[in-house]
Amino acid sequence: MQMSPGSRKTLLRQVPTVVWVLLGMILFFARFAPAFFTLKNAVNLLTQGSILMILCMGVIVVKITGGIELSVGAVMTLAGMVMAWALAYAKLPIPVALLLSLIVGGLCGLLNGFFVTKMDIPSFIATLGTQGIAAGISLGMNNGNVIWGLPASIGYLGNGTFLHLPVPMWLSVLAFLCSFTLLNFTPFGVYVYALGGNEQALVLTGKPAWWYKTLVYVYAGLMAGLAAIVITGRNMCAQPTVGLGMEFEAFSAVVLGGSFAAGRGTAIGTVIGVLFILILRNGLNVMGIPTYIQLAIIGPVLIGAIVLSVLVEGGAQK
Repeated sequence: MQMSPGSRKTLLRQVPTVVWVLLGMILFFARFAPAFFTLKNAVNLLTQGSILMILCMGVIVVKITGGIELSVGAVMTLAGMVMAWALAYAKLPIPVALLLSLIVGGLCGLLNGFFVTKMDIPSFIATLGTQGIAAGISLGMNNGNVIWGLPASIGYLGNGTFLHLPVPMWLSVLAFLCSFTLLNFTPFGVYVYALGGNEQALVLTGKPAWWYKTLVYVYAGLMAGLAAIVITGRNMCAQPTVGLGMEFEAFSAVVLGGSFAAGRGTAIGTVIGVLFILILRNGLNVMGIPTYIQLAIIGPVLIGAIVLSVLVEGGAQK
């Protein structure tokens, strides 16, 4: 059965604006950078982007509640430093060090949740404060120096392969499945959207809204801890400034993916937003564009894409 022209137009209107921009960008890079459209480059792109993907899977959950998470980059750095310290200096078993990374991330998220829910500090300020705390501790742990001397087997988590695909890619898929399931198939996911859509209504049903909001930040912290495991394994060291600026990329990807306002956003949309940033950055690299020019290009393109998406989606809703 063929679709009517009206049905096709309706279907096309339902496709997010960022998808059309993304497709146009892929065609552009495929035309002007032949090395871009290869399997090897695609695998490299997804492997390198796994860390951003994992971070975004935590940030989107916070964003849906109406919060802004600006500490994930610094929390990832701190979790990686603690993990590396446990391996290189304390000589703890690898499973214990990995668990420590997740615990540090979760505790930082708990701190964010406490600031937001109990001290009534806006999430922007609260997470910015936690960012400063985490960044300061990271720099002070080893006098601002990199922590080396990690066990060789830890590199498998950042550079190894499983079923012929990079392990970081599998871990990013795991993070996506966790967030997708959480948001779509659990009561907690319903509460997350309720927190962003109408928190007062959730309170009136007798649900502890403050607790669910706190758990949202804990979840983002756990994702930052997982990202720390990947980046530490990939670099085979912990750098005290490795996550600098990643929180802004994560926030941009989440907004590009459709989370323009509280109560809106999906895990799938976030994947699209992440791919937009990764493809833009990778395509410019493949074309041989100098780094300083890339920075001048990426900023306006991201802003333009976000503004265009907001305008088009807002017009479609009206």
